[in-house]
Amino acid sequence: MKTLQNLTKLAFLFIALLAGTSAFAQGTQGSQQGQGRARLTSEERALMQLQRYEKQLELTPEQSVKIKAIVLSSAQEMDKMRAAGGRPDRAAMQAEAQKRALEINAILTPEQQEKFAKILAEQLERGQGGGGQGAPRRIKTPGDI
Repeated sequence: MKTLQNLTKLAFLFIALLAGTSAFAQGTQGSQQGQGRARLTSEERALMQLQRYEKQLELTPEQSVKIKAIVLSSAQEMDKMRAAGGRPDRAAMQAEAQKRALEINAILTPEQQEKFAKILAEQLERGQGGGGQGAPRRIKTPGDI
């Protein structure tokens, strides 16, 4: 009888340990997913984006200064939308992304504009154009307008 009680206690302990480990693992996975970007400040995100554009578009120093101001302003505006609470307004975020693309496009040479349009199209294909997970979205590229 005592052995049965000990086995029952051991079984409950094992189940509790298993459940606790599973919950901990899920909690750490959830906190790691999608927060790599969330931890970056708008300035850090703008700098990363500027560095990609400098490399991909071969920007001049003058273009870099102007584009840095655009991407920083846009990142700060997106942060405000996210901080407003609840789910950000998708249409407003898309409008901000389109505004940013048009402002950047106006600074670029015709050759850079072609590259920029390709970059935006690739981002859309990879699902980095904004919106929710797997949500259909369409940010107009400067060539669309």
